Amino acid sequence: MDLISKNTRREFQEYLVRGTLRQISNLFDSHDIKYVELPPEKLPSGERRALVECYYASVDWQNPGDVRKVLSLYEDILAGMEEWGAKYKERLIRFLQKDGYSYENLRLIRKGYYPGLSEISSAVTLDVAHLEEYIDRIKASIDTDLALAIGSTKELVESTLKTVLTGLSIEYDNQDDITKLLKKVQKVLGLAPENVDSRKRGADIVRRVLSNLGSVVVGIDELRNLYGTGHGHGARKKGVTRRHAQLVVNAGTCICTFLLETYEARRRRKTG
Repeated sequence: MDLISKNTRREFQEYLVRGTLRQISNLFDSHDIKYVELPPEKLPSGERRALVECYYASVDWQNPGDVRKVLSLYEDILAGMEEWGAKYKERLIRFLQKDGYSYENLRLIRKGYYPGLSEISSAVTLDVAHLEEYIDRIKASIDTDLALAIGSTKELVESTLKTVLTGLSIEYDNQDDITKLLKKVQKVLGLAPENVDSRKRGADIVRRVLSNLGSVVVGIDELRNLYGTGHGHGARKKGVTRRHAQLVVNAGTCICTFLLETYEARRRRKTG
């Protein structure tokens, strides 16, 4: 099932045609949505509608990562609509609500949709935008399925580690546990405690923080084994409460964000 319906896409397309061709291209390009050349018979009438359609064509509407990019684009559109467009803005939001999204604090969040562990496990091409989609969904599951929230967080951490290693062409064994993956990531990103320059101010503190990062990841893995689930079942296990799940999710997603942002900053330095 498409995560954004055709009706909603069409409504935003009709709004976008109010802009210039350059404005449309700049908006999609800024959100890393690719342009695909389509044959004339697949294009709607009008240059602007056709341009939007060519960008839409690169999106897999069932892929959370692709859809997150489009949602970020829609967020920018909604945030930038002038007062005169208030009624049109309400109309666009209503279409998004029909698709299961709420518009809160300038963000679009999909309600009532939780990640399957197999889906997260196979997501070895995460980026920060893609990550945010999973984080929103995992946090939403805390109130309904503690075991799923804990298990999903562990899978998200593992996929983040594999994303970094794959992106930097570092080999790993699919049987490597999360501790081995983390050590390889820390080494390649220069985050290993032993790599901290002793001459730098606060070196001991930085080493301790980086060492504790590893301890938190291992702890998440161990808690998943005790209280989480690898199959998405909603068993609420004795001994774990909402606040425990909240701690695991917040700690895990914070680490994932830090590692992916560090990885992407390194890539930008190399290509810049």
